[in-house]
Amino acid sequence: MKNISILVFLNFLCFSSSAFCSVEDGLTAYSKKNYTLAVKEFEKSSDRGDVQAIHYLASMYYQGYGVKKNLAKSAALFTQSANQNYAPSLSNLAVMYSKGEGVKRDMEKSWEYQIKAAQVGDAQSQFNLGQMYRKGEYVQQSFPKALLWYLKSAEQFHTPAYNEIGLLYAQGLGIKKDFIIGYAWIYLAAESGNSEGLCCINM
Repeated sequence: MKNISILVFLNFLCFSSSAFCSVEDGLTAYSKKNYTLAVKEFEKSSDRGDVQAIHYLASMYYQGYGVKKNLAKSAALFTQSANQNYAPSLSNLAVMYSKGEGVKRDMEKSWEYQIKAAQVGDAQSQFNLGQMYRKGEYVQQSFPKALLWYLKSAEQFHTPAYNEIGLLYAQGLGIKKDFIIGYAWIYLAAESGNSEGLCCINM
């Protein structure tokens, strides 16, 4: 699973909404490593219910940037934004429940959040589900289901999924064996800079 990190987007336009401006100002402050100011700006918007601001504030508490590190507070904030089906927060909660960070370790809840995140379109979560089904981790192993989730992730240009799809085709797992299609996916992964794809191509 991915490590949690704050998602920094610096190309937002500042509309008339003061809440939106506070989020943008917070991201700008974060990019300049002025974490205390970033927290203040995120708090302004989160108090107004801005889902992105709540997510960013949760990330600050997770990392201990601009505030004292508090995993329980982070989990509570991620839950608040996850309840609004915000995919990054759903994905992060899946990680936190799997590791017992700020919450009691609960693989069933982790799985639930992972599925929700994947269903609302989080590419990393879709890839993670593919991995779980391929390896049979916490679920019954199913190569067809693994392929399904890899393909959904690949549709969003998540390059690690390219290599996994290629390997399934090359080995005939969950799909009719087709080395040419498999190689094409692995080559695409390598061309996209994926290290595993590069490794497979160079073998």
